[in-house]
Amino acid sequence: MKINGLIKKARWENIPCECGNKIIDSFPIKECLHCCFDQRWKSVPHKDFKVNDDQRDKNNKLIKKQTRIVKEITLVRGNKYEDVIGWTF
Repeated sequence: MKINGLIKKARWENIPCECGNKIIDSFPIKECLHCCFDQRWKSVPHKDFKVNDDQRDKNNKLIKKQTRIVKEITLVRGNKYEDVIGWTF
């Protein structure tokens, strides 16, 4: 999988984790920027995956059913912390 927009070390990685030992002091109950950004990063696919890419006419009638393999994605990043907001293919 090719991932466009990779950074060696994003700014959010320098933010220390503020989670405590108790569940009530941990993410997602307590707001921790580091853990929030880490969870977003972990949601990015790192292996090729399949999507349904059906062809339809103007009336939304199915013409051809097909599957496509996604081998390349582009990251969408935030400006302030360089965190992953999303990704496109």
